[in-house]
Amino acid sequence: MTHNFSTLCRTSLALLLLGVGLIATDMRPSFAAGGVTLSIDTPGQADYLKKSLDENWMPTFPEMADQFSSVMIHQIFGIGAIIDAKHQLETQRLLGQLRAEAHKNYAASDQMCRYGTNVKSLASTEELARSNKRILSQLLQQRLTLRAGTGGERGRYFDQRNRFEQFRNMYCDPDENNGTMRSADIPNTSVCLTAAGGPRVGNDIDFTRLIDTRLTLDINFTDPTLTNDEQDVIALARNLYSHDLMDYKADNVLARDGNESSIMETRSMHALRSVAHNSFSDIVGMKASGSGSVGPFMGRIIQELGVPAAEINQFLGEKPSYFAQMEVLTKKMYQNPVFYTNLFTKPENLKRTGVALQALQIMHDRDRFEASLRREMLLSTILEMRLREAQEVAESDLVGRKNSDTRD
Repeated sequence: MTHNFSTLCRTSLALLLLGVGLIATDMRPSFAAGGVTLSIDTPGQADYLKKSLDENWMPTFPEMADQFSSVMIHQIFGIGAIIDAKHQLETQRLLGQLRAEAHKNYAASDQMCRYGTNVKSLASTEELARSNKRILSQLLQQRLTLRAGTGGERGRYFDQRNRFEQFRNMYCDPDENNGTMRSADIPNTSVCLTAAGGPRVGNDIDFTRLIDTRLTLDINFTDPTLTNDEQDVIALARNLYSHDLMDYKADNVLARDGNESSIMETRSMHALRSVAHNSFSDIVGMKASGSGSVGPFMGRIIQELGVPAAEINQFLGEKPSYFAQMEVLTKKMYQNPVFYTNLFTKPENLKRTGVALQALQIMHDRDRFEASLRREMLLSTILEMRLREAQEVAESDLVGRKNSDTRD
């Protein structure tokens, strides 16, 4: 089409120039017509040529212009169609590219879903752990001060008697002490009222079996129900801390007749013991039962590690504690080879996994920092006790020297 259009343009332009040249007065060509040589100067010849140009050539020029316009417009349509097709294809390619990038960047992997599902109750479980810690610390503090309504409200003797009765009925092992716990000096009597090998035997003294090796304890001091684990933890705490209670009346430390300093020293001792209570209460609080919303999901992770489904609740707890959840999120999850195969995924999901790991590391570092603060507090308390002994010796020496100088 372009070649024909160019040829037509060149031919039409040549004819137009020829006609114009024939009409021009400064040109005098001659030519033969019918055996007679004619010239532009021949009378009538110019009029003949003008008439021939007007009749034969001039009418065709508008048609030629129309043809030029038609051909040019048709070519413009073709060029426009090519440009439209070019932009359409480029737009489709860009949309497809953006769609593929969106699918690659925003399609969450199964790995990220696991993180999002298993951390959704972590904050509420942590707050529940703090509540259990505060309540347990308060219970132990009330026992120290012989608060009314507690087991030690009537003093040291009744506290030990109540604990002994609890020991006989719940924690006594008949095989202990070479079997002598089965009988006493009086015939047909026995110290232990429990059977050998009972599930709660020794829980009042066995920290490892009761607390250390378990991920979740059936403990929730925020509700009125008293569970076996709550009884066992309190019994263990009574044996660990303040085995002999301070009896204000029996020890003559009531604030009268100049004994104000004695009762203040007693409260100072209670404050020091509360520091030791704090670490124990924090451990128990972290292992107290959680909200329970992530139990089935974490159970699935533990089951993938080879733990039978029937033993998952025994291992993890029906309502995983804060300690159990952090154990799974920061340790158990990465013992499964599936975690590492899931890393072969889209780059954006790999970045999200890295951010999730950094968030868990920050939470874990925070727990370690709080544990270091408790350790620092315990060490400072021990140091204070050691310095207090030296301080009392120094004060006694100063008082003795002062009295000696006064006598002199």
